[in-house]
Amino acid sequence: MQPDAPPLTARRSAFLTLLVTEAAERAGFYGMEAILLLFMVQQLGMSDMGADLLVGAFAAMIYATPLLGGWLGDRVYGARRTVVLGSILLSAGYGLLALSTVYRTLFEPALALAATGNGLFKPNAAQLIRCLYEDQPQERDSAFTLYYMAANVGSALSMLCIPWVRDHAGSLTAFGLCVAGPACALLILLSRTRALRLTGSAPDYAPLQFRSAAVGAGAIALCALAVMAVLSSASFARLAVLGCLALVALLWVALYRRAASRERLNLVTMGVMLLQSIAFYCFYQQMQTSLTLFALTHVDGTFRLAGHALFTLSAAQFQALDPIFIILLSPLLAKLYHALASRDRDFSLPTKFAAGFGFVALAFFIWWGGTYLAGPGLTSAWPMLGGYFALATAELLIGGLGLAVIARYAPARLNGLMVGAYYLTVGAGMYLGSEIASLASQPATAVPLHSHHYETLFGILCLCGLGLVSVALLLARMLNTLEDRHQARV
Repeated sequence: MQPDAPPLTARRSAFLTLLVTEAAERAGFYGMEAILLLFMVQQLGMSDMGADLLVGAFAAMIYATPLLGGWLGDRVYGARRTVVLGSILLSAGYGLLALSTVYRTLFEPALALAATGNGLFKPNAAQLIRCLYEDQPQERDSAFTLYYMAANVGSALSMLCIPWVRDHAGSLTAFGLCVAGPACALLILLSRTRALRLTGSAPDYAPLQFRSAAVGAGAIALCALAVMAVLSSASFARLAVLGCLALVALLWVALYRRAASRERLNLVTMGVMLLQSIAFYCFYQQMQTSLTLFALTHVDGTFRLAGHALFTLSAAQFQALDPIFIILLSPLLAKLYHALASRDRDFSLPTKFAAGFGFVALAFFIWWGGTYLAGPGLTSAWPMLGGYFALATAELLIGGLGLAVIARYAPARLNGLMVGAYYLTVGAGMYLGSEIASLASQPATAVPLHSHHYETLFGILCLCGLGLVSVALLLARMLNTLEDRHQARV
């Protein structure tokens, strides 16, 4: 039996605990992710194309495994227990990744453990936030925006520090330092059990049965083995991503057929917006793939003003610009959402998604323009800064509200499972983004690419973004009209 809604003080205490936990866990994850591609290329000797595709397969698994984590949180362990298990697996995965710098055979198992641990942690941490604001839907968008900001506080610090550590102390030390993130999250969860006692899914409030625990453990082990198999073959990874998308589609159809009239309208809206999320994360994945490799070979990383050098970022550190801008923009958007909601004038989620694609198009226009103006020389660091600012804004409008879409439109009884399904579509989009990035990556036997390959890629992505703005605006108008008509009939 779940407790009544928590009082304001208890809610704030639990929310703060979850924000700090998320920041710590994401510090480990994004620190690892910031150096992963360059580690593959520069130390494991992989081609740009091979590294792009493996990073894409890993990203797909990172976001596919939450489907299992959502089920475990909803039906087996409970959200709080599953978050703890995820922290343990993440710590083990990063530890093995550090050892893989010496023992190459540990590399795929390390990634498999990290992906599985992330799958347990992410959907259930979001589920705990949703449960906190179950009786205050008007506060939900602001809460999820601040939650998203907390993740980016951790990622910004680690994406600046971990590449520096790798450059000065080596990959073993850098990956080893990433272990501190989930380990700190685990310590916080265990020490703040009392603060979280009033939030969680139904199994959290019931004794854990041995048989259920054993079934859950077996499912986790099988999941890790399946992820390792996917990472071992590019063709298998592509097939797995398509299979995951088919699974989400079948889940949506099954829910739609069983849903009541009101739930069907919500499911249609959610399905349309999940498709838009897939499209967005194709663009988002360029930060870890094509943009990082572009920064490595074709960008002058020194920021200059009036001929004076201000500071320099490495190729990996450029990725930290995204979370830095997320941190700066999140409070402003959260305050705006709250102010509009208090006046009953907030924009609908489909409208916010449409605006987000406008910023996507602007980001790639800036990167295309910077590359075009540089000609055969190195691109200035300033267009990189401007593009990251625009893409971070788009991320807040689309990626940052993805969980709010699930909380708003998914049936409450299946929220954890649908969060897992959402992350699965994110992973599919990121894998497709890596496939796109590989078009501007050189095979192992090729001569180095010229910058015009990236100029072409950025230009095409800019045009795709503009096309998606038009599509998203039409869909937003259609969905808003359907919502208004349904409200009028109720």
